[in-house]
Amino acid sequence: MRSPYKKSKAAYICVWCLVLLLIVFIWLRNKSAFLPSVISTLIAILLGFFTSRLSENIISNTETTKILGYLHMEMDPEKFISSYIDIPKKTTGDKEKMISYAYLSSGYEAAGDFDRALETLEKGNINGSDSLDTLYLSQKCRCLIEKGDLQKADEVLDELEKRIDSISDNQSLKDNQRQVQFVLSEMLRAKKGDSVDVEYLEGRLKATQYKIGRLEIYYTMAMHYRNKGNKKKEAETLSIITEEGGKTWFKNWAEERVSEI
Repeated sequence: MRSPYKKSKAAYICVWCLVLLLIVFIWLRNKSAFLPSVISTLIAILLGFFTSRLSENIISNTETTKILGYLHMEMDPEKFISSYIDIPKKTTGDKEKMISYAYLSSGYEAAGDFDRALETLEKGNINGSDSLDTLYLSQKCRCLIEKGDLQKADEVLDELEKRIDSISDNQSLKDNQRQVQFVLSEMLRAKKGDSVDVEYLEGRLKATQYKIGRLEIYYTMAMHYRNKGNKKKEAETLSIITEEGGKTWFKNWAEERVSEI
């Protein structure tokens, strides 16, 4: 996979420029020693290959982490989208492209543009590994629930459950995706006006590191309290969403709900 970032490409080119200079130096210094020069050249090329790929990957991962931080740490989906929008098109490899489109989809989702989030997700959809399939289905289900298309969300959730059931050789992935599925199931139940397992959701709050994931849980709990007519608990939960929501649609939604209580 070649990196979509300019910095990593620049590092890749710089490494090979240094390797070229090293090879020139080797041959100028050992004009009469053919075999040692050949061996040294091959070593330099091998060193350049591994060093260039390593530096490219390190910088690429660093850039991705930094940009994802705009969404998951700064809670600024628009900043994330503007920084990441061109990355999926520049990404090579089916797996990497699917993941990059899923990231971009999550940015549009956090901004409240659910149609754009679904359209973006479909661009990278591939039938592949357990992890890619469950990533695609869970993100699609999430967008459909938040959009309010509950019938389609139900269908996708059923598909996600079957896909998770089919995982046979990766128990860790299966357990993780089962938790994702349960949270989505509770969100869908709350959206329909049904009761949810608040105790379980509170437990997931403690285990969830990313702020977006925590907002989804608070969103579900706020809807549950609203359905039950518990205005005090609803107001408390909405206050948390307003405080932690950053520039996401969750904050706008919570502020509107507070004004209606």
